[in-house]
Amino acid sequence: MPSKKPLEGLKVADFSMVYAGPICARMLSDNGADVIKIEPLGMGDTVRANSRIFSHFNAGKKSIQIDLSHQKGQELAINLIEDADILIENFRPGIMARFGLDYESLKERFPYLVYCSISGFGQTGPDAQRAAYAPIAHAASGYDVSHMRAQLDDNLRPPASGIMIADMLTGAYAFGAIQTALIGKLQSGQGDHIDVTMLESTMMLIPGQLQSAQKVDPPRIGGFQPIATKGGFLMLCIVSDKNLRGLCAAIERPDILEDERFIRGQRLLHMREFILEVEKWSSTRELTECEDLLNQHGVPYSRYNAPADLFEQPQLAHRHAFRQMTDDEGNYLIQNAPFQFGSFDNKTSSEYAQAGEHTDWILENRLNLDKEKIKELYQEGIIE
Repeated sequence: MPSKKPLEGLKVADFSMVYAGPICARMLSDNGADVIKIEPLGMGDTVRANSRIFSHFNAGKKSIQIDLSHQKGQELAINLIEDADILIENFRPGIMARFGLDYESLKERFPYLVYCSISGFGQTGPDAQRAAYAPIAHAASGYDVSHMRAQLDDNLRPPASGIMIADMLTGAYAFGAIQTALIGKLQSGQGDHIDVTMLESTMMLIPGQLQSAQKVDPPRIGGFQPIATKGGFLMLCIVSDKNLRGLCAAIERPDILEDERFIRGQRLLHMREFILEVEKWSSTRELTECEDLLNQHGVPYSRYNAPADLFEQPQLAHRHAFRQMTDDEGNYLIQNAPFQFGSFDNKTSSEYAQAGEHTDWILENRLNLDKEKIKELYQEGIIE
């Protein structure tokens, strides 16, 4: 197994909290960057209320707690930034400026810094000051309505997803943008300010719907529906003529190939009838039998897994998709990054920091402060 990580030597000042910024910074840490998480006094990141979720987003980082509302706290933060290659923050525009830590305040002093701002709607514009969480981005981006319209029942109200798609997707785009800025820095010698929004990141999920919305009489997009078996549901994606031929062979229904309702271009308009025809076959068979036959004929399919099913899933076990962690309640698993390298290691750390766990170490080893100065900062309530 490779042991060297691709981003070793890079240093990150992570001011972000909750999901989108922290998952970006964790992926940088997974790949070898040295990440210091700067947290507010008290409980720190609000996600710490659930240690297992917190560890998923913050494994491998060091933690320091600083009162950024105090001038001395701001000076400590600037000293940490001076030692960093990358800064990540996901506050509403203007918050970092209150502390003198926004890009405009720092760019002349630290021209090499890659500064990544993550927000709901962007750093400028009429909606820049709007607060946003993932469900807000899902609603604002058209994702929820697109998801609703992809169902066969047109009378559904827009769904409210309990899955934080916008956070995870935005974190991934921020991670990619940072790598791009680092490559640009190699060419120009200059850092940059990256402005990543949850709104536009989520919009990237609906390119077909965006194009369809510009047509006078747009066709339905999506429409894939689960089919019932005796032991649960399967998702089929019959996209090409080859897929359809494979399905018809698997279910021994060559007549479907001749049905004008189910040819490509018409099938989506008659999806309910198509599903009923397939279920004449699937509803009389066990789930595993359906899977075997579909697999033999190259039909794209999947059973519906619950999250608890994934820990024993053979493909994920083969890929070492999870990392074991430990807390007061025992052992548990968090997911590694969804990409792997042939020559580098990017598995996440098996440890996560308590709030302010590395405050003393960072002040002594990164900022070279003596013990008397550190004691003074504690007494003044600047650090915790």
